[in-house]
Amino acid sequence: MAKRATTEVVFSTRDFALLQNTSLSAASHHLRVLEKRGETVRITRGIWANPHHPHFTLMACVSFLLGQEQGYVSFLTALHRHGMISQIPPVIQVATTGHSRKLETSIGRFEFFQLKPSMMLPGVEWSDSHIPYRMASLEKALMDTFYIATRKGRRFIKLPEMHLEFNRKKLLKLIKEQRFALPMRQAILRRIQNATTHEAIT
Repeated sequence: MAKRATTEVVFSTRDFALLQNTSLSAASHHLRVLEKRGETVRITRGIWANPHHPHFTLMACVSFLLGQEQGYVSFLTALHRHGMISQIPPVIQVATTGHSRKLETSIGRFEFFQLKPSMMLPGVEWSDSHIPYRMASLEKALMDTFYIATRKGRRFIKLPEMHLEFNRKKLLKLIKEQRFALPMRQAILRRIQNATTHEAIT
């Protein structure tokens, strides 16, 4: 029974209950027992993972953590995945239509930034990993980062050292498609200009 339960990589308590043909309360109890044995990890309420599975990654948890929200991996996490920054971010950063928030788990940290629903689709791609997840393209991750940097909270004012090799036309096209208000567009373009003054672009 336990062996069958842990063949899933990331799953909900409801998924487990259906798999075991049992009630939610019984499933929750069983999962807590498996957690004590080190076979599963509770990510957040109702969401579990098997970190020992060969296909497990923290990014595989993102769609489960988003639930009914739209979202995707972006910001410094995506920039690192695309090779633009070498420094590994200490958290998995996610764009979401839900509230901005942070989540601390026993196996990793997640940070969610609220973006408009209109920013959810352009420039977002599916990963080619065993468990696919949605991730911003390099140019989209840059736009998202610069966008948040212009808003309250002063996030991303200082960025890690970046290897700024990207397609400027693609980035400007993404900004144009969003139809940002003029002050916002100018602020984002200033950040791009400051970032690329001494760097190569394609």
